Amino acid sequence: MLDFFAANPLITLIVICAVGFALGRVRFFGLSLGPAAVLFVALALSTANPEIQLPPLLYQLGLAIFVYTIGLTAGRAFFADLPHRGWRLNAFVAALLVVLVGGSFAVTQLLNLDGPTSAGTLSGALTSTPGMAAIVQVLESSAPDLAANPVVGYSLAYPGGILGAIAVAAIGAKVLKVNHVQDAMDEGILHEPLEHRSVLLRSGIGGTIDELRRFTGADVMCSRIIHPDAEATRLLTTSSTAVPLATDDLDEELAHDSAEAHEGAILVLAGTPKELDKAIALLGTEVPLEITKSEISYRRMTISNPAVAGRTIKDINPVAHGFLITRLRRGDEDVVPHDSDVLQFSDRVRAVAPAHRMKDVERFLGDSERSLADVDLFPFSLGLALGLLLGVIPIPLPGGTHLSLGFGGGPIVIGLILGALTRTGKIQWQMPYHANRSLGALGLALFLAGVGTTAGQGFRSAMTDPSSLTFIAVGFVFTVASALACGVIGKVLIKLRWDEAMGVAAGVSTNPAFLGYLNGQTGTELAARGYTTVYPTAMIGKILGCQLLMIMLL
Repeated sequence: MLDFFAANPLITLIVICAVGFALGRVRFFGLSLGPAAVLFVALALSTANPEIQLPPLLYQLGLAIFVYTIGLTAGRAFFADLPHRGWRLNAFVAALLVVLVGGSFAVTQLLNLDGPTSAGTLSGALTSTPGMAAIVQVLESSAPDLAANPVVGYSLAYPGGILGAIAVAAIGAKVLKVNHVQDAMDEGILHEPLEHRSVLLRSGIGGTIDELRRFTGADVMCSRIIHPDAEATRLLTTSSTAVPLATDDLDEELAHDSAEAHEGAILVLAGTPKELDKAIALLGTEVPLEITKSEISYRRMTISNPAVAGRTIKDINPVAHGFLITRLRRGDEDVVPHDSDVLQFSDRVRAVAPAHRMKDVERFLGDSERSLADVDLFPFSLGLALGLLLGVIPIPLPGGTHLSLGFGGGPIVIGLILGALTRTGKIQWQMPYHANRSLGALGLALFLAGVGTTAGQGFRSAMTDPSSLTFIAVGFVFTVASALACGVIGKVLIKLRWDEAMGVAAGVSTNPAFLGYLNGQTGTELAARGYTTVYPTAMIGKILGCQLLMIMLL
C-alpha cells in the first residue's frame, strides 16, 4: 500500500486530506488539531515510506493561496492598526528574532554542534522554509559540500516546531481559563447580537439624527422616526406590554442623518444592549412599540453588484437612492453599519425603504446568490501573480548573497495592500466571503499535505540516529521559548489577549498549520489579527536571521 501511495501522488494527496480532516475533528481532552492534522498524516506516511513525496509546486501553490486570502481579509485592519499597536508588535518580533539567533549561536558553540545543521534546526524550530533555503544558498556559494546539512536540521526540528507551539497555545488556554468568545468580543472581533428598541424623546431633546447620535456617543443606528398622536403616546407611556400600532396611520419617515426629530417623536434604534441602554438613558423613555403595518419596509439583501462592492457606505450614498442600511452582516455577525464601512461581495445588509422602492433597492445592491457563485477569478489570479512576482525579487545583501520574500511573503504583502485598497478602478480585489474562506482552506490543505511529506526522510533518520535527538531537543526548546515569549510578553507588557498573543506566535513561526489550529480551536478571528500584523516582519526577519547565523557559524 505504501508503494502504491508513492507511485500515485494525486491519490495520496486526497487520502492525506481526507484522513487528516477526519482526525482533525477528533477531540482529546477537549482539544483537537483541526486542519493541522493533515500535516501529521502526511508526515506519518512519508516517515513510513520516504518515497512518498508530493511535488514542491503543490505546497508552494497552497501556501501562496492561503496567505494571499489572509492578506485580502486583514488588509484594512492591518494598516489601520499599524500606527497604534502594530509597530510595537513588529518591534517586539524583531527583538525576539535577534535573541533567538543569538541564543542559537550560543547553544551551538556550547554543545559543539555542527554549524550548518544547527542553523537548519533554528529554521525548522521556527518552521521557516525560506529561512532554510537562505542558509542553503549561503553554503552553496561558500561550502557546497555542507549544503545538505541545514535540510537535515530543518527536517528534524520541523515537527517539534508545530507540536511545541500548539502545546503552548493549548496548555496556556487551559491554565488561564481563556474565554475565546468573550475575549474576541472585548477586542471588537466579535459583537453582541443586535436588538431593536423604540425611544420616546423627552422634553428638551431634538435635532437632526446625526446630532442626536453625536449627543449620545452611542454606537446605534436609527432606522425610522415616528410622530405619534396624543392617544398613541398615552398608550405607549402607560402600557407595560407591547402596543401594536399601524404606522401607516401615523407620520413616519426614514431616519437619514439630516432628518429632524423633536420632543415627543419616537426613534426606532438598532444596536447592542449596552449601546442601546446608553442612548436611551440620554434621549428619553423606552416605549413598547410593536409595528404591525407600515409603509416603510425592510429586507435582508446580499451585496452582489460589482458597482457597489468595494465601496464605502458613504460612497454609495443609500439615502440618495431612497433607503437606509441599518445592519451589516459579514460571516455570522450583525454589526451596526458606519459610513466608513466597505461593502464586500456576499455581505448581507438590512435595507429599510418605502415598500414601493424595494425592487429598486434590490437592483441597486444586486441581491443575487447566483452571481456570487460565478466568482470572477481574474482579480484573484492577477493579485496572486503580483504576490508571487514580488516574492522572487532578489534583495541584495552584503557578501554577495541575497534574500527574497518567497512564495509566502510576497503574496501576503500584496494581499494586505490590495485588501486595504479593496478595488482599483473597475477591478474588485475582494472576493465573496465564502469563496475567500473556501480557497484559503484549500490552500492550507495543499500546503500541509505537501510540506508534511518533505520531512519524513529526516524524521525517519532521527529515529535511528541517537545524535539527531540533540537537534530535535534543541529545536523544540527554541520553539517553546519563542511561543512562551510571545504569550507572556504579549499579555503582560503589550496587553494582548491570549489568543492574539498566540496569533503573534503563529506569525513569528509564519506557519499556516499553527494558525489553522488556533482558528479551529478558538472559533474566532482574534489569532488571525496577531498573525497578519507581524507576518511580513517575521518572514523577512527569519530569512535575514538564519543567513546571519550561518555566516556567524562558518
